[in-house]
Amino acid sequence: MHNLAVIIRSLVFAAFIGLAGWWSYYLKDKLDGNRLELEARDQQIESLTDDLLERDERIDELGQELAESYERIQALELSMWLLKVNHRVARVEVIEQGPSSEDPDTTVTRVRFVELGPDGELLGPAREIELQGKVLYVEGLVIKFEDDFIEGGDVLRGSSVAIFKRVFSENQAPNEGVAIDRPRMHPLPHRDEEGPDPFYEDLWERFWDYANDPDLAATKGVRAMHGEAPSIELREGKSYRVELRASGGLTIRPED
Repeated sequence: MHNLAVIIRSLVFAAFIGLAGWWSYYLKDKLDGNRLELEARDQQIESLTDDLLERDERIDELGQELAESYERIQALELSMWLLKVNHRVARVEVIEQGPSSEDPDTTVTRVRFVELGPDGELLGPAREIELQGKVLYVEGLVIKFEDDFIEGGDVLRGSSVAIFKRVFSENQAPNEGVAIDRPRMHPLPHRDEEGPDPFYEDLWERFWDYANDPDLAATKGVRAMHGEAPSIELREGKSYRVELRASGGLTIRPED
């Protein structure tokens, strides 16, 4: 009996030891599994964190690129706008229009012509001119600068410039027209109380030299220099404005 009790106790103890060992192994396996799962999750979280950081960096880069693109678009739009800006440089008002007292078949048009500054202020006194006809021609000399200077808003070359030489009608030869700027007198838009601007003074005084020598003109940033004579048929009671496009030449259009 004693031996049987010992055997039973030994079996119970062995079973307990086996159960304890199995339970320890089970717990260890579970813990290892949980640890591996936690490590995998940590790695996944770390990977997702890296992805988020990369995404945030890319968003910042895209935001910067978008801002730079917007600035470039704004600059381009401004440049395009500057090229198309029209400056009102003169005003023509029709005072009277009707048959000539000497020849009823001929129309005589009397106009008031005045040059204007950048802000629309008068540059000198208005002049009343009588034209033998209905069509007004305004002859001027125009200097057009390279687009880069206009787009950049250059102080001296940020727009085309022009001076008026004379006005005439369809029934008059140009040399029979009425002179606007007197010979050898510096044009109104480019002189002030201190005298003519040296930059423009040289261009106007040597106008045809520059016009005939593109390399010489390029030293001043000039794209083209030539004469122009836009025209329009005048109507009694109307007024007209003569405009100069920043990158172009002279135009005449009726005022609203």
